[in-house]
Amino acid sequence: MTLSNRSRMMALTAAIALALSGCVTTGDTQGQAMGAGIGAALGCGVGALVTGDAGGCATGAAIGGVLGWGVVAINQYQAKQVRSSSTDTRVYGLTKPVSTTQVKIRKGSNSPRSVRAGQPVNIATDYSVMLPASASTALVTESWALKKDGKVVTHLPEKSTSRSAGGWEAQAEITIPPDAPPGTYVIEHSVKSGSSYDTDESTFVIRS
Repeated sequence: MTLSNRSRMMALTAAIALALSGCVTTGDTQGQAMGAGIGAALGCGVGALVTGDAGGCATGAAIGGVLGWGVVAINQYQAKQVRSSSTDTRVYGLTKPVSTTQVKIRKGSNSPRSVRAGQPVNIATDYSVMLPASASTALVTESWALKKDGKVVTHLPEKSTSRSAGGWEAQAEITIPPDAPPGTYVIEHSVKSGSSYDTDESTFVIRS
């Protein structure tokens, strides 16, 4: 790649990031569609520069399409306590008090399991928080990543808040970008508090 082409690629890549960041602020379906479309179009230009021919457009457009996933926002979010701390202790068979905060995912799930591009998917993470006797609450961070073919296509915004001991369920809704490629996607559910961390996975299929 020549210096000139490398400079142009960097400029186009920056343009993709700026264009998508502008769409992120909307957080709605229209913004998602714009982000994916702009990403694919600008990615085409990057691909053509990298390969030096029109055939690189397809590769570049795919790169831009993946970047378009970055505009996926959480449309709805809520969390509620679903089990008491004593019930949670029995569920996980804990017989001794913990010395540091511990978090553990009971189950990560989503519905529906099959959708078309442009439709919503509901995500739920059921997890437990176990606290040392000296603490009444702990800061817990919930996060989700979407993967396809073993690669992360987007990270959803993290949610951090104080939680008391017991079982909690965090629910969120996302809208799949209108031009998201069909296939099987994995949702990685994660919770973290201090040095304690746990993950689980659920899947859904985007139909063609």
